Amino acid sequence: MISLPNFLSGSGSRRSLLAAATVVVTASSVFAQNTLTIKGVVTDTKNEPLVGATIKVKGTTHGVATDLDGKFTLPGVAKTAVLEVSYVGMQSQSILVNGQTQFKISLKDNASQLSDVVVVGYGRQKRVNLTGAVSSVDSKQLAARPVQNVGQALQGMVPGLNFSVGNGGGGLESKMGFNIRGAGTIGNSSSAPLVLIDGVEGDMTTLAPTDIANISVLKDASASSIYGSRAAFGVILITTKSGREGKTHINYNGNVRFSTATQVPEMMNSEMFANYFNQCKEANAGKDAPFNSDILKRIQDYRNGTISDQYKFGTESNDDEYWSKYGSGWANTEWFGYFYDKNVPSHEHNLSVSGGSKSINYYVSGGFMNQKGLLKVADDHHNRFNLTAKVNAQLTNWLDLNYSLRWTREEYERPTYLSGSVLP
Repeated sequence: MISLPNFLSGSGSRRSLLAAATVVVTASSVFAQNTLTIKGVVTDTKNEPLVGATIKVKGTTHGVATDLDGKFTLPGVAKTAVLEVSYVGMQSQSILVNGQTQFKISLKDNASQLSDVVVVGYGRQKRVNLTGAVSSVDSKQLAARPVQNVGQALQGMVPGLNFSVGNGGGGLESKMGFNIRGAGTIGNSSSAPLVLIDGVEGDMTTLAPTDIANISVLKDASASSIYGSRAAFGVILITTKSGREGKTHINYNGNVRFSTATQVPEMMNSEMFANYFNQCKEANAGKDAPFNSDILKRIQDYRNGTISDQYKFGTESNDDEYWSKYGSGWANTEWFGYFYDKNVPSHEHNLSVSGGSKSINYYVSGGFMNQKGLLKVADDHHNRFNLTAKVNAQLTNWLDLNYSLRWTREEYERPTYLSGSVLP
């Protein structure tokens, strides 16, 4: 063993070794003093942890990803380094370390990347990458279509989403049937997709289109892995609008539209119709022609304006004091023009108020729609009243309160008729 005095008094090679050791120890000490071990957590704006967020030292490949709780530990970071924090669908952040060792980082949604991500999940919805077939429709596309309900607005906008009119025709109170990629079963079983409005099953035709932020249509049967067997025929996810941090915004949306029947058949005149009907042996089933010579003569006189006052009403009453039917009429009425109107006006109005702070946001809206029908002969209309309220509050770091209220009232009126069992 060599004592320090002896070593200092030894040969030059030994003194050089001591000097080199001193330099190495000093350099290591300086490096340790200039680096830090960084710890922290990464969350979204609702204080939910982000799993797999990337934290990297800018200009290097030195980085780490967050764990299941959104936490991370990154050693060997210079005091003056800049951290780059990123996550899919979120806005990236650059943070100066400045000697700090503990960080709580909150990332905001990146609106420009919403087309690259979709909303999935039951109840609270998460943004994730999907490999299945998904179509999305945003609020701007819906606003460009001033129609009666959301179903009509989606027609032709989503590939594979099919709509059909039921036996009731296009009545104002009727609802269209719909399916994804055609019927999925045989028989009377329903092939309708599952419709979720903010995570709760509902009827999308009762919503005001202006209250919708986004619609995602999941077309694959793989949606059953999230929503169960009810989603075997696809899922339609509807996310309604919510308040945002910032000043109070008041928005009014109104429109006036005009409706006209399309592809209305062109009717024959009364004389042509009667002659064709008389010549149709199958319709007559071997019986006498429904329009006899006297009726045909009255039809001609009515069209020529030479009909006598006795027959000016175009028909006559029978023995039971009811107006006679088919074969006892000679008027020349264009029934489609008599019953159906053109350029029927309708209007819709929606008013919303939204805003909030970091800890609470709100969205309140009310709407009224008056849709006129095409019938001339009686009152034919459909009124819808909507009221929506949403409040999201962060009460503590571990407790959020979400309140949602949706109220809808629909009124419609149209003429109807009694069945043949009452009248002859």
